[in-house]
Amino acid sequence: MSPAPPPSDGDEQPQWGAVRRRVLSGIVVGATAGLAGCGSLGNTDTAAFHDGDWHSYGNGPENRNRVAAGAPKPADVSRMVPTGWAYAPPAVHDDVVYFAAEKRVTASGLDGVEIWTERLDGEAFGIPALDPDRGRLYVPMRGAGSTDVDPEPASVAAFAITDGERLATYRVGDEATYGVSVVDGDVYARSATTCVRFGPDGTERWRRSLDPLVYDEYNLGDSTATQIPPTVTDDAVYVPDRDALVKLDRESGDDRWRVSVDTPYAAAVADGRGVVQTAHQEVVAVDHAGEERWRRDLHSRAAAALAGDDIYVNASDVHELDATSGETTWQAHIPSEGTAAPVATDDTVIVAGSGVRAFRRAADGLFAPDRLRWEAESSTATPYASPVVAAGRLFAVGTFGLEVLTPKEP
Repeated sequence: MSPAPPPSDGDEQPQWGAVRRRVLSGIVVGATAGLAGCGSLGNTDTAAFHDGDWHSYGNGPENRNRVAAGAPKPADVSRMVPTGWAYAPPAVHDDVVYFAAEKRVTASGLDGVEIWTERLDGEAFGIPALDPDRGRLYVPMRGAGSTDVDPEPASVAAFAITDGERLATYRVGDEATYGVSVVDGDVYARSATTCVRFGPDGTERWRRSLDPLVYDEYNLGDSTATQIPPTVTDDAVYVPDRDALVKLDRESGDDRWRVSVDTPYAAAVADGRGVVQTAHQEVVAVDHAGEERWRRDLHSRAAAALAGDDIYVNASDVHELDATSGETTWQAHIPSEGTAAPVATDDTVIVAGSGVRAFRRAADGLFAPDRLRWEAESSTATPYASPVVAAGRLFAVGTFGLEVLTPKEP
């Protein structure tokens, strides 16, 4: 089984996507009458789920929340790993699912049979990141408690993916580790107080101070800031700071620029055009030089999904935005939204919260009933952990633990 191919559509410059949408909007009135009942289509109009891996948040170091293939309606929803309330999704490699919640990390087969479980000294605080080339699983951690000398240490714990042996612990600041990314063996972590880069042997390469993503004026603490790994490109690392998006030099960690963003609370998302930073009070897009492309009054605590000419944002509704202008091209109602990012497949955008819903990215109408592809009513998926598409399945975090949504056999 191979990793999800890095989507190339986000690196292409916009061409005719916006024109296509304008043409479709012009014919929608005449077409709508013939579309009654299109929401009842089953799995005949979409491909199977991607049958590959998902190694880290966003399905890659640029955090695009993009995966190839389709999104068939699940035929079965089952609990895979029981836990209390969890705030981060799993990682998947070679048909093994790695899930960290509360005070343990677990590796399970696709059938739910446990391969290994390890107790944690502190509390898991985010989605694990896999480095299969080195056989390592990295788990973001929140400190187990305070001491006078070292209040609430934040760390990343490294485990062997084969048997769960604890290999190392990296101190990454104070309070909590918001997220971790692994690129070419190097580990990048954003804690409440720092962004740090470690080499494969654990050597600290650089460390930069940051502020906690805590906004008392909105009664927004960082207890759900569990899906905010650094966004890593060829030459840069992008991280949200308090009321700002920051670009760091990948080699030195030096600041390259800082752009004002009102209350960022999610991972930045990057492609060839630049970077999109969602926030509790707005959504901002900039190019890689830090020049503003557009700014929208959309409120989202979840990262965006980037898919070519389209950007998907959960902001009360799920919005499809034109990547060039930031304008909404369509939107559909979702019953709840939190920190769970949408995930875009080739033809579908998947949203978790009060269950799981899948919306058609392209349709012959612009109204929500035409967009809904399916709804998994029996899922208890919460809006605080992004869905994951891997191994021919959909994984979601529900109120009682990790769920696996399996499509009907062809």
